[in-house]
Amino acid sequence: MIPPEAAPSYKGISTRVIAGLTANGETRPFLVDDAGLPILGAFSIFGEPTLLAQNNGDAVWARGNQANSSFQKSPTGWLANLHGGPQTGDDFAAVVVPVNEMLVTDFDTAKWTYLMSAAETFGVNIVIWVHDPTDFDKRAEITQIGNHADLEKGAGWNAFEFDEDTAGMFYFGENVSGSGITAGVQTTWSAFQADVIFKTWKIYRITIEYGWEASGTFDDVWVADIILNGTQLQLRPDSGGTGRIGRRNFTVASGDLTGTLAPKTPYRLLAVDLHVTATPNAGEDFTITKDAFQGTLYDTVIFSSDLGALSLT
Repeated sequence: MIPPEAAPSYKGISTRVIAGLTANGETRPFLVDDAGLPILGAFSIFGEPTLLAQNNGDAVWARGNQANSSFQKSPTGWLANLHGGPQTGDDFAAVVVPVNEMLVTDFDTAKWTYLMSAAETFGVNIVIWVHDPTDFDKRAEITQIGNHADLEKGAGWNAFEFDEDTAGMFYFGENVSGSGITAGVQTTWSAFQADVIFKTWKIYRITIEYGWEASGTFDDVWVADIILNGTQLQLRPDSGGTGRIGRRNFTVASGDLTGTLAPKTPYRLLAVDLHVTATPNAGEDFTITKDAFQGTLYDTVIFSSDLGALSLT
């Protein structure tokens, strides 16, 4: 319990008060109720998680689903469905967590769980975004390399426990000078906490990421739990509206092509694009089906067309 200060209101809300949270000599605001308990969802240190994806990556909010056992984890029942897609070096998906100016030396632990639909060369990694609190021209991202041996990458449920001894951490940034750590060289998180420059810098964002490989295709993963410094983040569709529309690409060089959107419940089919490189033969069908999970007799055919008979190209 955090004892409330004498303030009778906060921004006109009479039932809430501010308590002081002291860290490294600084007093930071912390929103609590009249009983002195932290208010759920208040942005004290960690803000509301949102989703981000670039290039071939995609990120959507998904409900836990019995079909792939994703319902087994997550305190809210919601998961962040991250899809890497074809990897060309800068394709990724991420959970983005705002951080309220936490000192690098204050961030000690993190845990996250993720369900991988297939084994990959990279796992789901953490990136810690930092800057000089006195000069915002100086910033860096400190990344846990995705293919590190300690990071689980197998099909099924995986988890990672991050602490000061976590290796495979490297940084790139702008206007970083005087550090004893060379950009791009892997070291431990504790090395950043002890560095003459980085130990004075503050964290403004943390991302849990999937992607950034040079080749191959990264299938779906579902991030279920994220705990930062002992704080369990509440994963759910965010107030800004990210992760509402999913996008998937399916390709094949020759033969039949089958693609599946799963879990299916979060998706609403808005548009489908089909591209072929040669005129189809008669009997080559394009079909969209909704799986009822109650046997094929209950499935619903949404659309079906003989591409060859229609001479479509």
